Amino acid sequence: MPEPVVERTQWNSQTQFLLSCIGYAVGLGNIWRFPSLAYENGGGAFLIPYLCCSFFFGLPILYLELSLGQFAKAGPAVVYGRIRPLFHGVGWGMSALSLLVAIYYNVIVAWVLIYLFVVVTGRYHQWSSCMNDFNTIYCASKLEDERCTKNLNESAFFFNKTCFSMANTLMLDVKNATFQKFDGISPTEEFFENYVLEKTPTMDELGGINWKVLIALALAWLITALVLVKGVEMIGKAAFITATVPYVIIVILFVRCVTLPGAKIGLDYYLLNPDFSAIFKASAWKAAATQNCYSLAVGFGGLLSLSSFNPRSHNCFRDAIIISTADGFMSVFGGTAVFSTLGFIAHQLQLDINQVIQSGLGLAFMAYPEAMSRMPITWLWSFLFFTMLLLLGISSQFGLAEVMCTALYDQFPSTRKYKSVLVVCVCFVLFLCGSIMTTRSGIFYFKVFDDYSASFALALLLLMEISLIMYIYGGREYIKDLRTMFGYPKDLLGKLFGPTGYYVRLIWMVIAPMVAIAIFGVTFYAQLTESLEYGKNERKYLFPDWAYFIGWSLSIIPLLLLPIFVLYNSLKFRNQGKSQKELLRLQPKWPSYDRHAATIDPYRIYPPGTEFGKEKHVWTVKGMEKTTVDGNTSITTSSSEDSNSIDVNIFPKL
Repeated sequence: MPEPVVERTQWNSQTQFLLSCIGYAVGLGNIWRFPSLAYENGGGAFLIPYLCCSFFFGLPILYLELSLGQFAKAGPAVVYGRIRPLFHGVGWGMSALSLLVAIYYNVIVAWVLIYLFVVVTGRYHQWSSCMNDFNTIYCASKLEDERCTKNLNESAFFFNKTCFSMANTLMLDVKNATFQKFDGISPTEEFFENYVLEKTPTMDELGGINWKVLIALALAWLITALVLVKGVEMIGKAAFITATVPYVIIVILFVRCVTLPGAKIGLDYYLLNPDFSAIFKASAWKAAATQNCYSLAVGFGGLLSLSSFNPRSHNCFRDAIIISTADGFMSVFGGTAVFSTLGFIAHQLQLDINQVIQSGLGLAFMAYPEAMSRMPITWLWSFLFFTMLLLLGISSQFGLAEVMCTALYDQFPSTRKYKSVLVVCVCFVLFLCGSIMTTRSGIFYFKVFDDYSASFALALLLLMEISLIMYIYGGREYIKDLRTMFGYPKDLLGKLFGPTGYYVRLIWMVIAPMVAIAIFGVTFYAQLTESLEYGKNERKYLFPDWAYFIGWSLSIIPLLLLPIFVLYNSLKFRNQGKSQKELLRLQPKWPSYDRHAATIDPYRIYPPGTEFGKEKHVWTVKGMEKTTVDGNTSITTSSSEDSNSIDVNIFPKL
């Protein structure tokens, strides 16, 4: 007998679901990774491979995951096991990926909270000054040189927290000799490393707890837990802010940034002078494909989890298009604001833009604060920028943490009545795991997590997901499932580009597997050949060998769940007296199981007493007692060994 169906929460409105998905997919990478990739791969020309990869990979895979969660009404932890138990571990691998990313992603949110606290308390001038206790002799800033010139009323320079006249050649020689060994460091870089991170010189020195980051991380996880305890209802309500306000802020920053002196310098490098030769380079297409994969958050199970709370009639194909568009808009529009700002910095420092371009942490916590310190009303632009980062970060974090919670609910339905306790426990455990990054050497552990936790394992899980649905379960069968939700195409446009049209079918069957294989190959090769390092030039730090062991362990953990769940299901079926072939059979909890049951292997042996019901399809049954079958009559298997067969319209009623 089937287990009783556990009531599943649903979204309060389609808008809440859509905004939640946008908030989850659109994250920090749109602001600090896409612009640098565009710059490195032909500027505006990079939009061609990026949009192509979005159309031929990102959007269709995004739709595949949304539709899969919506049809199965289940999260990644169980949905693949219902299609084929042999692939049960794919979903848990995705859940593990989300868990690993959630551990370090909230650390970024913690850093942003520290910056916001500095702004609110009126101490934002600290990141543009070399006069703080945490500044070193190498701190150098043209703003400080200008301040010294103004204070001494003559040409002057700043060195070691003191102003000197340019006529003081002795101190000028000392300064030049000091900076000959190591280049000067901007005050924004020292603020981030020495004040926020309290960074140790090497990874081997743990350095004790950085209490600022620890408290901020605890607050970030508290916010996450409070939202997740209330479930999708609260995530949906929070999305009205977390998924919309960042777009308002980026528009405000865009208007301000493009009007800055030197903005055109950045825009020329970013969009206005495209290098179309880049579109013929494999590196540009590799960058576009990987950015699409990470930016849309496919393969992490988050979108699948969120869509599992939808009614089956919901138009998730339309949502996939909107989410992809919103993601691309934030990348391109946000990049415009970023490069306008970098052009402004280059103009202010009278440097080539190549010397000021940064991505990732350098852009968010060093380059942007440097630019904002040179703008009028510094506190306003700083507040807006870090508020935007906070909202982008926590909205993605909600989705990442929800994946593991949904996985536990689905795998162990009895835990739903302890939902609050479960959420708090998950968040607390992830907080404890992330606490290693709140030590003074935490930035090095952060770097390891960032580089290794979602690398080739993500591409391999995506490939297995596509292969399972398209080639093992069957692309045609999945299209039939989708048509139970969306109906048949009504016109030529629907047949070509609709939810079950030739567009998605061709990509799912042919193009997507090839792209997934390519991404796997590229990321695996990069992980084999690239070294772990932090900093640049004379201050570049190479990680110890044991850090690579941690990194490879993080990469392999999600994949270890594949054989673990094969063993789990194998033992389960053996204990139930079932054949090991059950690992390769569709399970009764799959929504369209009844349709498939009519075409089950006719040589499968059912135990005596198994009941059968009526269905449209013809199925040949071996070893049955001859019985009249109508709407009210059932037949049962007998213990007879005879091999006579009859054709009846029945299916197993399991």
